[in-house]
Order: sequence, then C-alpha cells, then structure tokens
Amino acid sequence: MNIAEAERRTGLSRANIRFYEKEGLLKPTRGENGYRDYTEDNVQTLRKIMLLRWLRLSVPDIRAIESGEKALPEAAAGQLDVLQGDIRESEQAYAMCRAICEDRAEWNGLDVDRYQSIVLPADDPREKDRIPPAGCPWRRFLARNVDAGLYELLWAMLAQWVFRINPENFIQLTASLAWTLACGYAGWLLTFVFEPVLLHYWGTTPGKWIFGLSVRDEDGSKLSIRTAYARLWGVFGYGNCYALPFFDWYYNYKCYRACKEEELPWDLENGCSIVVREREVRWYRVALYLLVLVLRAAAGYGIDIHAKQPPNRGELTLEQFVENCNDYLKYNENLPPYVTADGTWDADMPTGGWTCALAAFADVSVETDEDGYVQSVTITADSQDGSLGSTERRTIFYAFAASYEKWSRLHADTMSDFIKDGWDYDAPDTKNVKEANLGGLKLRYEYEYSNTDTVNLYLNQPMPYHSVLTIEKE
Repeated sequence: MNIAEAERRTGLSRANIRFYEKEGLLKPTRGENGYRDYTEDNVQTLRKIMLLRWLRLSVPDIRAIESGEKALPEAAAGQLDVLQGDIRESEQAYAMCRAICEDRAEWNGLDVDRYQSIVLPADDPREKDRIPPAGCPWRRFLARNVDAGLYELLWAMLAQWVFRINPENFIQLTASLAWTLACGYAGWLLTFVFEPVLLHYWGTTPGKWIFGLSVRDEDGSKLSIRTAYARLWGVFGYGNCYALPFFDWYYNYKCYRACKEEELPWDLENGCSIVVREREVRWYRVALYLLVLVLRAAAGYGIDIHAKQPPNRGELTLEQFVENCNDYLKYNENLPPYVTADGTWDADMPTGGWTCALAAFADVSVETDEDGYVQSVTITADSQDGSLGSTERRTIFYAFAASYEKWSRLHADTMSDFIKDGWDYDAPDTKNVKEANLGGLKLRYEYEYSNTDTVNLYLNQPMPYHSVLTIEKE
C-alpha cells in the first residue's frame, strides 16, 4: 500500500510516518518506481508505536524495545513512575484551579505564592514526532522564480533565434494567451531537462543557491536522478497544478500554508528535504536576487534585439540581401517570404492580406557591382488611392540599410521615421525630399501626393501618390 493508505489505516499524518521511518522504527520496501510500499506488518508496527507513545514512552525506548534490547514489561514498569508523577501533577493542578474558583481570586489580588505550584498538563508527545519543516516558503518560491526565469530566457533564445517565432506577432487576446501558456509549458519542459541533473550533480539550482538552499536525501547525500525527477513531478503536479493558469496560484498558496508546518509532499514522498544554510536571509542574497532580476530583464531585451537583426551583415550579395528581406517579412511582419531571387517582389504570392496585393504597384529594383555585392536598391510606388509601399520600404530599410549599422536594431528604430511618407487625409498637396546617411549608405526618399481629403475618399475620387526610396553605397 502507498503512504496515503497507511495514513488512513493508522490515523497518523504523513509527517509522523516519515519521522518514524527516519528514526529507524519502520522500514517499508520500495517498488520499481522508487515509491515506498507499506505492508500489513508496517501498519501494525505503526499502531504499536502509537500505543507506546500515547503511554509517554520515548522514541529511543521504543527503538530499544523493538530491537529486543529492553523488555516491554520493564519499560512499562519504569513508565509507571513517570505516569504517577503526571497524575500527581494533574491532581495538584486540578486542586489549584478549584482553589482559585472557590477563592474567587482577582488579578489585582492574586496570591502568586499560593498558586505558584500549578503545573499544566503535558502535551501529547506524538505531536513532536515530526521532521521539522525547513520553512522559508518565500525563499523557496523566489528561488523557483529565478530558475523559471532562466529557463524562460533559454526558451526565448530557442524560439526567437532558432525557430524564428516573434512573440510580438501574437497580439490578439486568444493568441496571446495561447502563446503565454505554450511558453509556460516550454519552460517546464526545460526544467525537467535541467533541474534533476543539477540536483544530482550539484545538489542545488541557481535560484536555490542564491538563497542558500540545497536538497538532500535521508542520508544527507545528493539526490539520484530518479528521485530528483519524482520530486520535480510532485512540484509540477501538487505544487503548481500542472501549470494550469490561475489554478497554479491557488496551489502555490496552499503550499505556502503547508510549508510552515511540515515538509511539503514532494519531499516527504521521496525522502528528501530542503537544507537551509542560515535561518535569517543575508542582505547580500537579497542584493544578488535583485541583480539577477535586472540581468534577466536585460538579457531578455538583448535576445529580442538580436532576433530582430538581419541574419547577414555588412557587404551583401544579392542572395544574402534576399535572405534578409524574407527573414524580415517572416519575423517582423508575420508575412510569407515573397521576395524572389532577383530581389523583386512576387505579387502573386497568396497571403490573405492586403500588403501583397499592393506590392504589384511598388516596383523594387536591385543593382549589384562588379563583385556581385548589392550597390543600391530603389523602390518606386504609384497609386491613385493614397499611400502604399510602406511594408516594402521597411523591409528594404532593415534588410539593406540596417545591416551596415553596428547597433542596427537600436538605430533602425529611430531611423524608421525617415521612411514614413507623412501622408494624411485633409492635408494640402505635398512634395517632400529627405536625405540621410547610415553606416556607409546614402538614403534619399522623395514623395508627393494630392487631393487627399475625406470627400474624395468617400466619392472614390483619385488621390495620386508617388514615392521613390533609394538606398545606395556612398
């Protein structure tokens, strides 16, 4: 039977049973899965222990009786004197209470000398037969928060750098919730990969190390891989309700309450415990935790910045330029890669959106030098119903111009205003020319539009728009 059935059969708590195991009074077997298996003899042993503890026999006395070093009648005879003393103390306390009642004693006139011999009854000693809890629930929670944050960073690197998934594309509520849930389970998957190994070889994790915590088995040794996995499964299931949103916070609260009274189930089940290096949190541990939070935020920002960088930098061949364009479209615009091998745009690519349909009006041409490197890129857009070509301009800007700047993503965000046409309803007829230099490239952007008012829009009247963006080497 498992420990839950042993609890039901004996009326003892799990913490009691584990305490008696640790004291050597009980030796359950272990199944192939590593869990304890309690026999009928184990249950009867626990019942005997309960009886003798109720008689106020100490745990060392019970161990001596079980091993045959001391006879039970001899131990019981010795306990008679102890119990007789308890009876005398109880009778005396009873008599003193009656005297106080009969005297109708008041606080101000209480005669301490008269009642100073009052002795309170002893507590049930079985309540002390528990493995003392490590406590420190907040340290344990924050330590796991640190570890979870590190695994989230690792997942962000894999998702954004390897699988090229941009979290900013999940802007709708349902998509955002689904992505958050998927990231949470991905983080737990990485936890199952790394944490058992860390506990087996190191005895702690980065988060636990920051707060001076480690995990050991009954013998004080580091956990086996199997035990570490079983323990982590308990944390995942019992402690976090299998990472189900909202439920996990409720289960965290339950564990916070339980942690103050005894070791948590995943430690009791697997014969391990949290070892606390010091009871009071040292100031440098708090400082280290705050530093980790800052570094984690900075690392997350750096991962995002690096993911948005063009894959090819510096001098670009036509093939590399096309790769930059399609990578930008996929990652930053969440669009299919429809830039063809010669640098032009495939307007017939079905996307289900409006951008590719408008691409037919935006003419993109690429020129290379005698060495095969891209020399210049020109985008010409003409329309009769207002501005177009903004997606193409952004793509070319990041694929070609941003690749020449050392801090391209940081600088590109500020330079993105350069390629905006400023087109607006009810604005006067406009013709404008912008010029700039960026990382060895010369940028020239000219645009003009007219008749852009809401009346013409409503009447479906022509609103001519023309723009030319040229990016070339200096």
